[in-house]
Amino acid sequence: MKEKLKQLNEQQFFIRLVPIFLLVVMAIGFNIATDGKFGDVRNLKLIITQAVIIGTVATGAVFIFGTGNVSIALGATTAITAAIMSKAYLATESVAVMILTAIVVATLIMVVTAVLSTVLRVSVMFVSIVVMVLFQAILQTILGAGTLTLPYEMTASLTNANFHYIAFAAYFILCAVLFHYTAIGRSIKFLGSNKICAEQSGIFLNKYLMIAFAVSGVGIGLAAIMTGIRTGTIGVGTASSLNMDVVLAIVLGGMSVFGGTRSYVYAGALGAITVTLLNNGLLMVGISPTILQLVRGIFFLTFIFAGQKRPDRLPDNEI
Repeated sequence: MKEKLKQLNEQQFFIRLVPIFLLVVMAIGFNIATDGKFGDVRNLKLIITQAVIIGTVATGAVFIFGTGNVSIALGATTAITAAIMSKAYLATESVAVMILTAIVVATLIMVVTAVLSTVLRVSVMFVSIVVMVLFQAILQTILGAGTLTLPYEMTASLTNANFHYIAFAAYFILCAVLFHYTAIGRSIKFLGSNKICAEQSGIFLNKYLMIAFAVSGVGIGLAAIMTGIRTGTIGVGTASSLNMDVVLAIVLGGMSVFGGTRSYVYAGALGAITVTLLNNGLLMVGISPTILQLVRGIFFLTFIFAGQKRPDRLPDNEI
């Protein structure tokens, strides 16, 4: 039995099918449990809007995970970026300046994080912990108990213009092309599969870690804009659960936490829908937030253990 499960775990078709099957089963189950309220158009729109934000960050995070590294400062980076871009808009009343500020700030933060990791030779995980704590403290100092409020006219106009969907679609296509059809993606997956072999082939982690964090930074910048548009206010609690949602999305999307050849850009988007659906559905059936976190943790650990084994081979033509 154990050997059969191991063989299934190694089959690409099975790996890609399970997340879709899980999503469909959960959607049907929640719709039945709520007497059809879960499938209400208004609720589905709410799910999609939130999933787009998580999916945008998760899509970029695939590049980081693909190298075999994990950053837990994605939520904090999104929050601090949202605060800075809000101040930029309130000072200039220019949407263009706001968008440019968000993308540039988030990208710079992510690149600096990668530089600190490579220069100091410290794990990305540890650097991201420091960055997360630092940004949370800065946000608390800047905002305190207050919030930054964006004008309703601006947020409504961007919402009506479908900024969320257009930005996500453009970013997803860019990431898909870079990750699956260029040397950048192939090199990232090579590093995630076998770092030593990759570096002996002239593919060094430092370079591609910078690229991975830069690409992820663009997604975080877009997500910060989406968050500001969706909520209209930025506070210390902004994007507080985003990092866990992103990590869970990537795992539930069918991607290995070790990166490598089991890395797919679509995993972030697919997993984002699953995570948002799970959060929304459990709350609708009356599950308390505490139990919700427990269920999320169980899902996370289950998929972690299911995909914890690295492939015993070099990267193949899938990369």
